[in-house]
Amino acid sequence: MADERRNLYRILFVQPEAPTEVIKAAHRALMNTMRAHPDLGGDHEAAARYNAAYHVLGDPERRGAYDRARRRPLRNSASADNTVTSGPTSWLAEQTCPQCQHPFSAKPVTGSRCTRCDSPLVPAPSGERALGEIIGRRRGERFDRDIGVSLRLPGQPGETGARLRDLSLTGLSLICALPIAKGSNLRVVAPNFDAVAWVVACRGNRGVHTVHARLLTLEILRAGRGMFVSTKA
Repeated sequence: MADERRNLYRILFVQPEAPTEVIKAAHRALMNTMRAHPDLGGDHEAAARYNAAYHVLGDPERRGAYDRARRRPLRNSASADNTVTSGPTSWLAEQTCPQCQHPFSAKPVTGSRCTRCDSPLVPAPSGERALGEIIGRRRGERFDRDIGVSLRLPGQPGETGARLRDLSLTGLSLICALPIAKGSNLRVVAPNFDAVAWVVACRGNRGVHTVHARLLTLEILRAGRGMFVSTKA
């Protein structure tokens, strides 16, 4: 396999600060739970990509060398803010779909979609309120949304049903039966919106999992009454 030039952390759907245990769990989930392994019907190229990333990130010495190499171009960066959001927002700078990592060339505009997985590519609202989602704080007002949605997980065929609990322009929370690793991306398809989100937290209780995520991309499919309307002045 050719040298992988893309962000290895993004390939395994983990953050650069993730401990080794999380990286191992993410690789195992992709290969087994999400059935990316060829013996389970997965794609050979995708499996090779996951294994190549884990070969580096799963070994402390190789990971350390990789991290040092990644930091070198940032030493003369004019803005320290770039290091704050590089994890969940790097897909836009790298011009790769946040859901499947397929490259795109043109700047996303309204209606832009990934040519491989059809995920929306228009970035969700950002700024100070969005940054709060990274550390799990709800800075944006949220609105109750008890509707059914479909989840599409990277490397896993088909869809998983879930219930949307609440929604804002920067984040959402939902309930599903499947545990979803913190730091991973997932696509959420609802009757009135389509989005790719970055998982901030996932908490399980008796087989039910509550997932909190920050929106990376967002496309409004139709005007859902009251979807983003606040009753506060």
